[in-house]
Formats: sequence, structure tokens, C-alpha cells
Amino acid sequence: MIFEHRPFLVIADHLARMGIAALRVDDRGVGKSTSGSEPEKATTEDHVGDALSGFDYLKGRSEIDGTQIGLMGHSEGGVIAPLAAVKNEDIAFIILMAGTGIRGDLLLVKQNELISRASGVEQQEIDSGLKLSRQLFALLREDDISKEVTRSKIEALLRESPDLPEGEAGDAEVAKTIAELEIPWIRWFVRHDPAPILEKVRCPVLAINGSLDLQVPCKDNLAAIGGALKRGLNPDYEVVEFPGLNHLFQHCKTGLPSEYGEIEESFSVEVLEKMTTWILLRFGKKI
Repeated sequence: MIFEHRPFLVIADHLARMGIAALRVDDRGVGKSTSGSEPEKATTEDHVGDALSGFDYLKGRSEIDGTQIGLMGHSEGGVIAPLAAVKNEDIAFIILMAGTGIRGDLLLVKQNELISRASGVEQQEIDSGLKLSRQLFALLREDDISKEVTRSKIEALLRESPDLPEGEAGDAEVAKTIAELEIPWIRWFVRHDPAPILEKVRCPVLAINGSLDLQVPCKDNLAAIGGALKRGLNPDYEVVEFPGLNHLFQHCKTGLPSEYGEIEESFSVEVLEKMTTWILLRFGKKI
């Protein structure tokens, strides 16, 4: 459930009504899904194996045509699906819903900028925050320095920030930020560039996003995805921007995450229809 909505249930139900089987799986550590032996060390790359396990499960089902199984991924899932498709060429297609096309650090900086501006934050404050974020992410992307040196450089940058509270509150904020930046997931994500992976994807690709997505900015990422697929000479791909939709593919006013739970719509009908039509045009009505 996302902000009291069940978009993936809506998607799976629509697919089923159109004769397309869907497998929905709990995230790691949710429901009956296990977290793995060291969940705190898991990165997006680890979730690729989870997706491939689901693919293998479906391939073993007698009622499923193993030659027509694809992956649909939303947001981080849009990073996972291309990685999985490159690892397993039996994947018939991938659909990237608000998937990323630009490097992780660039995405997070742009996301911060757009959300801050839409929230009414003063431009001077935005610029200051973006400068610090770029400096911090640049440190995370360095390969030739130790974790201890990285930590000390991060602390020095944070201490120089004019926005840092004084005394114990500032100390606590520094410690919290350092802990967050040392999480393996964030270190992997800021370094990951989806483009070289997308250039290797050979199966059909549908990449979609909403024009008001502030978390995975639409134009930058769709352009990067389309460019990578073109450079890789992918024979069958389509990139579609849906006007007025947010990161969850809801019709919205601003695109701010604070709107998600206030919107009655769980998932746009036109996006559902586009995805099913795209699949059925390629694989017929029995998938």
C-alpha cells in the first residue's frame, strides 16, 4: 500500500481482465517475504535476483507461456528490470514506469530541487542545499579513498554548512546524515548510471512517466532512456509522457508527494490501457 492506495493491485487486476497473467510479490521483509541474512547491506542489484526468481517461478508454471514473460517495474523497479533483462535474455519485454535514465546522484539532486521549488522554498535556500548535496554525492562516488577518509570529509562539509544547528542538535544531525550516506543502498544508487545497461537491452521496452513526476523528473529521464535504447540499437522501444500525472501515475495539481494520499484516483486509466495495448499488440491475447 502506498499512501492508502494499491496501484499494483489495480494494475494486476486490469491485466488479468485483459487476459494477461501477473505475479505480485511482497518486497523483502514485507508479509511472508524474508529480508535476507543482511538486509541492511542490500542494494538495488540484490533485488535483481528477486525479480529473476519470480521470472523463473512463472516459467515453471504449466499455464504460462514461458516465451512471453516480461517485467514491469515502477521507480526503483524501473532500474531493476533492465538489469534483469540484460542478465536473462529470455525475458520477453520490460515496462519501465517512472524508471530512471540518469545517474543516481544527478537524479537525487534534481528531485530535491523540484520538490523544494514546488513546496515554496526560497531559491537561495534551494541553491545552498543543492550545492551541499552535489559535494556529498561526489565524495560517495570516489573510489580511491577509504571509508574513514570519506566520513571525515563528509563531516567537514556538514560542519561548514550555515544551515547546521549549533550544539548537540548539530552533532545529532551530522551523525544522522553520515549514517544515511553510509547505507550500502545509497552508495550504490548515487553511482549507478542506467544508460550503459539500457544500451544492452535487446527485448521490447515501453518507458512511461507523468509530466508532473517530481521524484523521477519526466523529461530528463525519458530522454535519457530513449537515447540509451537508440544508441544500443534496440529494435522495439517506445517512450511515452503522460500529461498531468505524478510519480504514482495519478492526475494531480502539483506533483508533490504530499498530494498522493489526498487524490482519490489510484492509477490512471489511460496508462493502464496503454500498457495492456502495448503488450497485446506484441504478444496477442494469450500471454
